[in-house]
Amino acid sequence: MKDSNEKKITTLQVFKAILIIYSCAIIGVIIYTIYGWATGAYDTNYVILAACGATYCATAAEYERLKKKAAKKKED
Repeated sequence: MKDSNEKKITTLQVFKAILIIYSCAIIGVIIYTIYGWATGAYDTNYVILAACGATYCATAAEYERLKKKAAKKKED
């Protein structure tokens, strides 16, 4: 059989990419919400911001759990 030099994408790398993309998106939502509050044009963005924040926190917590699990697996 032929050995492969392909890199395997791990779940940890996928979560890291998701967090980076989501961080950019949530910064945009924060700017959009602050602009809406400042101009008075939008009054329901706080719900969207809260939902995005909760989702981001859950994703970050799962990423940290996976990091700890990978570190523990590496030690063994």
